[in-house]
Amino acid sequence: RWASNTIKDIFVYKSTSHNIWVNLSFEDWILSKVDLTCRRILFLWRNSPCVVIGRHQNPWLETNIAVLRDKGVLLARRRSGGGAVYHDLGNMNCTVFTHRQDYNRERNLQLVCEALNRGWGLDLSVNKHHDIISGYQLKVSGSSSKLVKDSAFHHFTLLLSADTANMTTLLRPAPLLSLINTSATLSRRSSTLNLSSRSHDITWDTACSHIASAFYSAHDITPTNQRVEEVDPGDEGVFSGITKLADELKDWYWIYGKTPKFTLKAENEFIFGHLVFTAVVEGGAITSCDVTLEHSLVTPTAFLDNLKEALTGTLLWRSDILAVFQQLELETSDHHERAVVLWLFTWILSFV
Repeated sequence: RWASNTIKDIFVYKSTSHNIWVNLSFEDWILSKVDLTCRRILFLWRNSPCVVIGRHQNPWLETNIAVLRDKGVLLARRRSGGGAVYHDLGNMNCTVFTHRQDYNRERNLQLVCEALNRGWGLDLSVNKHHDIISGYQLKVSGSSSKLVKDSAFHHFTLLLSADTANMTTLLRPAPLLSLINTSATLSRRSSTLNLSSRSHDITWDTACSHIASAFYSAHDITPTNQRVEEVDPGDEGVFSGITKLADELKDWYWIYGKTPKFTLKAENEFIFGHLVFTAVVEGGAITSCDVTLEHSLVTPTAFLDNLKEALTGTLLWRSDILAVFQQLELETSDHHERAVVLWLFTWILSFV
């Protein structure tokens, strides 16, 4: 049930920004600055193309960073948990803010399902994972949330007309990363559906209108008193401190450095021996590594030690890896050793 004597203020905000870092920061701003004891807020937003990973995820496992860079697509790590999602202007986002004791994912999702089913004769429902699915079990929406002492938000996507080709390409890690050991949260891959494929007049504006109206009506607010307020969440003059929050989300050490510790492993067969490479990555950097050449007539100990020393402490980032590779290339003259360097760095550079 939505209506409550304790809820005095109901607001619906619609973002004019398409910047993922700004929109995510607005969620954090409301959670930290607004007293939600007697308020409920619905925030409607969408972003330019980007991939968003959960707080406890590994970006190298959830997307192909090299492809993101080539396409100019942003990567963001949100402060809530859950899996990786692709956003573009055809993927709507809804965030419901409440007091922590008022937090209820099921209620939020049911309201959206009922609004869209009523508006367009759809067959949407909520599954046990708190995804919105169509009658054919195709995923339309995924959820995540953040709860603090007295406040909470529940946010979820809604596929309207997203670029599914981009989604498929970008939510696929580099194929060479199959050998990885991690405790990070892994995404559940699902078949998806754009709602516009069911009805062409389901657009950002019409979906916002229907969902906002349902949110207000659930609180017994009549249509004449229903107002959707457009906001620029990046306006520092209105939302003091938002710039700092957005800058924190843009920071490399937040996006990559917050990745839970993981181990990389690679192997390759050369005519002169079997190479085995392992590396522990923590804080976005290689904190330790081991390189061995098995079944080799001569073990180039000095070379392998130099290779390990050069990589240890290096950020798992293209420019940093390239700098190490170029230096080792200059220092290595033996053709077998150069083959090892070339293969290993080609492998690493394929996913950073």
